[in-house]
Amino acid sequence: MNQGKIPVRYAKALISTAEEQGVLDKVRNDMENLLGILKSVPDLMQLLESPIISSSKKLEVLTTIFEGKVQPLTISFFGLAVENKREEHLPGMARMYIDFYKHAKGIRLATLKTAYPVDKETRNSLIKMIHKVFNTEIELKEETEKELIGGFILQVENQQLDASVSGQLKKIKKQLHT
Repeated sequence: MNQGKIPVRYAKALISTAEEQGVLDKVRNDMENLLGILKSVPDLMQLLESPIISSSKKLEVLTTIFEGKVQPLTISFFGLAVENKREEHLPGMARMYIDFYKHAKGIRLATLKTAYPVDKETRNSLIKMIHKVFNTEIELKEETEKELIGGFILQVENQQLDASVSGQLKKIKKQLHT
């Protein structure tokens, strides 16, 4: 099976089951928790990818780490992945689940690039403005780029608003050269 299709198929099955059981949001939190732990504990991913360690031991480790902290459905999902020798795809499955979740909930990703971090009040005002313009829930990702000098660049999916000082300087420079 194609490596890219495995996470998609498992994530589709998980989101369908989570929706049936009414735990869509909770399983999303579980998937974010899984990704966070895998990122902060690289040895766990090495354990999951190891052909030497038995499937039962891998499932035992996952259960020990997550039991009581995630939905029973999530534990069952880990068991299914391990049983089918797909545990190395768990990060991809988690990311795909989160993507499917956002799509199902109509959540759009917005990226805000600024020269300096913005305060909470400004961040909340921007989220409200974007929500009003696009009539959808927004997940705001913030990036800091000193090269912008000031202002911001806001990107919502394939639309971009460049209100940065460096962007304005580039426009002026272009106009002077034409």
